[in-house]
Amino acid sequence: MLTRRILRPEAPTHLEADATEAECRVLAAHLDLPAVHAVAVSFAVGSLPEGALEMKGQVTARLRRFCVVTAAFFDQNIAEPVARRWLPGLPEVEAREVEIAVLEEDAPDPLPPAGVDLMELVSEVLALGLDPHPRAPGADIAELGYDPAPEEVPSGPFAVLAALREPKA
Repeated sequence: MLTRRILRPEAPTHLEADATEAECRVLAAHLDLPAVHAVAVSFAVGSLPEGALEMKGQVTARLRRFCVVTAAFFDQNIAEPVARRWLPGLPEVEAREVEIAVLEEDAPDPLPPAGVDLMELVSEVLALGLDPHPRAPGADIAELGYDPAPEEVPSGPFAVLAALREPKA
């Protein structure tokens, strides 16, 4: 069951959960998908210094998608890695210069007082992992006879000038 909150564990723990049918329907509606057949999560959850929470693992799902090439529904399996950290509250910073390493890793999110909402995390991970232009396996736009770059005949006043510059054969 994904509808729960993750609080700071006393010791590192492993969390595995599967979405119920009702949760799959909620995710499908939230992600604007025809259906979500199954969702499973597997996380290593641990506490870090200063009350921080860390989760590493993977979200796997079987989804129903709509192919942008064939206009047919197809099922797709996705697996998205997750590595997130949360810090409680915003730390107070003294009036001094602060150095931030931008490219090393993502900054931690603020830890909600009630804990991390697992369903919200799964929804966010799936939303970010979805291909915005899904194609069914084997779907190829070339098979439809569509030419994405038709040869255009220049027109307008500059086309006339360009024609004057071209050597005549």
